[in-house]
Amino acid sequence: MNSLPRIVAVPALLSLALVAGCNNGSSSASSNTASGASSNAAATSNSGAASAGATSSGTATNAAAKCPTSNTRSFAKTRFVTDIGLTVGTFHRWIWKPYKAGTFQKGAHGRIKAIIKGVGVSALDLKLMNNAKKNVEANPTLCKVLAAPIENAVGALGGLKGKITSGDLTSLTSLEGTLSGIMHTGNKNGLGITESTDQSKASQG
Repeated sequence: MNSLPRIVAVPALLSLALVAGCNNGSSSASSNTASGASSNAAATSNSGAASAGATSSGTATNAAAKCPTSNTRSFAKTRFVTDIGLTVGTFHRWIWKPYKAGTFQKGAHGRIKAIIKGVGVSALDLKLMNNAKKNVEANPTLCKVLAAPIENAVGALGGLKGKITSGDLTSLTSLEGTLSGIMHTGNKNGLGITESTDQSKASQG
């Protein structure tokens, strides 16, 4: 009579062992799956970082490639000196000076006349700066030290007309600093740039 409970107990123990084994296998599989996903995520992240680094390096290389190894235009430096001297001189005379005096503000005496002159000069200065850009990009020495600030100046002058007419002149201080910096850098490289308002001296490109 005592042998029956023992026979029943053995299958029960086997069933418990099988369930435990299945649970362990499932847990192990889940762990392996999570580990694999983590590895894939890390690989994707590293791949993205490498791609971003390559893009950044490529951009820097392209920027450097824009500068020539020898002069590609005749009298590039001479033209540049004229362009920058006129740009800075006319900007200071008909835009910066009235701005500092408050002439562009509503109700100021001579405001309309100052705006008309300022709009005309902003168009002239944009043309001169584009000419200067061409001459900078044609000279190896100028290109290395002035290509970036010239590019910034062209962008700022491109929107100046609208800012004068709308009265939004908060960026003029930054533009003045950029123009004066270009002139200073040019003179540091022995160009001897001086401010001028004689528009008849403007180069044709």
